[in-house]
Amino acid sequence: MTKQTFLVFAPHPEDILGCAGSLAKQRTASIHVVVISENPKVSQQDCLTGLAHLGIDNVQFWDYPHSAIPLSGPIGQDYRRVVQDIQPTHILLPHPQESQADHLRVTRGFLNALEGQWQGQLLFYETLQPLPVVNYFVDITTEFGAKLLAAQTYASQLKEFDYVNHVQTLARLRGLHAKTAGAEAFLRYEWEGTYQHFFENRPLISVIVRANDIDYLQHALNSLIAQAYEQFEVILVWFGEQPPSLKDFEVLDIRLIPGKPSRTFNLNEGLRHARGEYIAFLDQDDILYPQHLASLLSEIHGHSQTDIVYSGCKTVACQKKIHNRIKVNKVIEVMNHPWNQGRLLIGNFIPLHALLFRAAVFHAHQFDETLDAYEDWELLTRLSFSHFTFTHLDEITCEYRIFSNTENPSYSQIHQDKGYLAHRQRIIAKLLKQIEVSHFEQIAEIVNDLSTQHSQLSQRSTEQNKQQQAQIQRLNQQVAQYQGVEQLIVQACTDMGLEVAGRQAIAQVIGRALPQQTLFSIVLPVYNTDPTLLSQTLLSVRNQAYSGWELCIVDDASDREETQHILQALQHDPVIAERLHYQRRETRGGIVAATNDAIKMATAPYIAFLDHDDRLHTEALLTLGLKLQQHDYTLLYTDSRMIDHSGQLMHTYHKTDWAPETLLHLNHINHLTVVKRETLNQLGGGFRPDFDGGQDWDLLLELLRLGITEEQVCHVAEPLYDWRATEGSLAYKTNSKSWTFKAAMAALKNHLEARGLENVSIRANPKAAGCIAHWDSPLEPIDIIIPTHSNLNGLKTCLSGLLQQTDYPQFNIIIVANRCIEPIREYLETLQNQPHIKIQVNDNEFNWSTLNNQGVVAGENPLLLFLNDDVEITNAAWLRNLSRYIYLEGVGAVGATLFYPNRQLQHNGIETHPEWIARNIDEWGEKKPLRVTRNVSAVTGACLLTRRSHWEQIGGFDEQLTVYYNDVDYCLGLRSQGLRIVQANDVELIHQEKATYGNHDSPEKKALSHKEINIMREKWGEFLTERYMPRYDVKAHRTRILHV
Repeated sequence: MTKQTFLVFAPHPEDILGCAGSLAKQRTASIHVVVISENPKVSQQDCLTGLAHLGIDNVQFWDYPHSAIPLSGPIGQDYRRVVQDIQPTHILLPHPQESQADHLRVTRGFLNALEGQWQGQLLFYETLQPLPVVNYFVDITTEFGAKLLAAQTYASQLKEFDYVNHVQTLARLRGLHAKTAGAEAFLRYEWEGTYQHFFENRPLISVIVRANDIDYLQHALNSLIAQAYEQFEVILVWFGEQPPSLKDFEVLDIRLIPGKPSRTFNLNEGLRHARGEYIAFLDQDDILYPQHLASLLSEIHGHSQTDIVYSGCKTVACQKKIHNRIKVNKVIEVMNHPWNQGRLLIGNFIPLHALLFRAAVFHAHQFDETLDAYEDWELLTRLSFSHFTFTHLDEITCEYRIFSNTENPSYSQIHQDKGYLAHRQRIIAKLLKQIEVSHFEQIAEIVNDLSTQHSQLSQRSTEQNKQQQAQIQRLNQQVAQYQGVEQLIVQACTDMGLEVAGRQAIAQVIGRALPQQTLFSIVLPVYNTDPTLLSQTLLSVRNQAYSGWELCIVDDASDREETQHILQALQHDPVIAERLHYQRRETRGGIVAATNDAIKMATAPYIAFLDHDDRLHTEALLTLGLKLQQHDYTLLYTDSRMIDHSGQLMHTYHKTDWAPETLLHLNHINHLTVVKRETLNQLGGGFRPDFDGGQDWDLLLELLRLGITEEQVCHVAEPLYDWRATEGSLAYKTNSKSWTFKAAMAALKNHLEARGLENVSIRANPKAAGCIAHWDSPLEPIDIIIPTHSNLNGLKTCLSGLLQQTDYPQFNIIIVANRCIEPIREYLETLQNQPHIKIQVNDNEFNWSTLNNQGVVAGENPLLLFLNDDVEITNAAWLRNLSRYIYLEGVGAVGATLFYPNRQLQHNGIETHPEWIARNIDEWGEKKPLRVTRNVSAVTGACLLTRRSHWEQIGGFDEQLTVYYNDVDYCLGLRSQGLRIVQANDVELIHQEKATYGNHDSPEKKALSHKEINIMREKWGEFLTERYMPRYDVKAHRTRILHV
């Protein structure tokens, strides 16, 4: 029998513990261990001592860099050499579903290097976490003591990571599967040496790069290193004189393929060596933005009908500077056109590196090697003729760089300089041979569209020419000024060492112009964060355009090794180290304790809260710093985006301005939140431990209790914070952490009781996010004012609901009868002797404002309810529930939610705008942000509750507004006095709209509408700008929470 030989590859010394018991069990076999990278905290002697407990003394230390083990380069030769020397029968590697980057690189790099070089049994082992895909268990009950002794030898790390406890826990867990006291689990695979995609849960992308100049190439490869999606291989087709040195790029899975001085041959050669499920291309002088591969993959991978996807591409003019720096002079064009086959027949509008193809596309189609230029145009046209499906992703994810010494380079000039234009006729001739009638029709459609557009523009230009001449002259002067400013900024960026002269560089210039004080303390509690996500979080801090920040990190006793490595490395980061305050807790205290510890380390006047897997926009602190230059705010918050695990945008959340009553039902602010440290100290210096899990909401409620005013709050209406949605994330599902919701409800209850409200109860909103809060109110007497004209049945239904259903204890009904028809007059006479009902007669033309003002004067109660006679009551407690909001300090009016008789939503508040004045909100909104009691710009007069004192304060309803916008005008008047409007989402009524006044379809009524629009526009102007309408812009309905 052939003696078994085991070869173990361990990325780090301590990783050997994952298979230590199984190795100890094979004492009769020959066992060899290779430790790939050094670990500064584990000496080689500690490692040797630990292995000696397992009976192993054949060890090699390769000393590759920790946290940066290469995927390619000399390490591949080392893998092949050691396998050739030892001739193993079994090879042990980290499990391919490990999350630690070094572990994945070792397994992937080894399999690439040994393809076709070795056959035998692969055993993929777990390190410290159980993984879902295993098929082989080894009983280590007898060997468990030796494994524990080996774990105890890592004394230098035991202070930070309890290896002994983790080894015991994992062994017991795997023992349950194997029905023993202790076991180790593996993924066992008999390998024949053929290519196997062991990472099948994430598709492989082959990126084909053609190059002959290392100076240009390094920029392209650096853009690949920066990709958010890392499951790709690089096929580098090199046609230069000397092979390039790729030492700086060995973290890439890169293969060097010899090429020829032929553009199309090199592309096809790359395709012949590609293994990926998807194919991308990149020329040496172009770059991809970090989200390029992830964005395109997300668009194509879940849509089987799509064969080819492409994104927008920015064309920029560049110059190559000394020290191989690239200077971006200006943007020439943005190519981001929707798919149109006819347009492709006229010329190419998609750069090759903006595309991602399914590999199957190239099974029958390749680049035409007879062509020396425009090979991408020819291929794309041929694919479109073959009915492959193209999809356009409306995002700019790459750059097409043009290098020229001329000041204003153009495509035609560049292509002429390169000798391409002579080939254009060949392409056209080839296309004409394949073109069909339908293709002519597509071209004709484009031409017709252009002709129509040209005709319309010409006519419009002729009509407006005289009026626009002066404006054009002014605009030309402004353009000249802007060009001068642009050149000045470009030169400034160059002088300051900023390579990119785009928005990012300009932001950095502005940031440097601000006072260079430490304005923000970023508090960041960390616990066992995914290393990739934590790195992105830290990078987003590091890349801030404004440098006036410090970073206060508290490690809440993380026991995940990769997390600790990243945090420890920060002390050597040239940007972060000098701004870093770091503390590690001995025991885990939770998010509140860790955050409060971080706040204690803060020294800056403002505290910015950051979660450990989220990201700041590069201009976040710059934008906030500029706001603080204008005003001394107490609280600042921004709009936000939700992203998935891979960083893909799921939606953008556009928030409302400061809305205290919304905050009583939903934390609509969340991230990014910045609070003045002085104010935070007044609240006890941080979060309250009693509300751990609901601490963010509780802090905002505490600021509300403290009496923060609207002038002290700044809402930055820009999405400057990326909130990460991962598995079980609160960002993804508000109920994914029920304990956090309970904590939030407790915080809300505490707040309402602290305001003196009685019998407070909180329950979850069953129809949307947030809560519904109830409390007892004083139930002061109300005058209910109802104008009526001819709606007898409606009036009877309305009064019946008030008198027989409504359980409110004290109210009077004042009916204002306006030119009533005989049946109404007869009915009103029967009500004359009813207690609590008054009849007021008005025989003038209909004027809603006048009628309701008349009703107010006829009453005397402290509360006023304006109610249409076509409103139907469906719940006895409706008026109690409505009135409770009017007692909240600062509330001027409250409106109910109205439905049509068929239960279709009719009124959910009013949205205002300086142009079109106002509209009923008749929707819940995407993701239902409007299905909650909240502040609004205005509510309808069909059911409007207010105080008599407030009505008197603003002089009642404006009687210039006879029919339209009188209720909106009233609410704007209240708001101009510092009062707020509440839309009570939990109070529902039926409303047969237009029964009071009829339809607005006659010429007279339309003329009146225009008149009253002008009155509102002149009276309120920009005050009509909407401030309370939240909105979600959803990017993807199919979320990508898991790894892709």
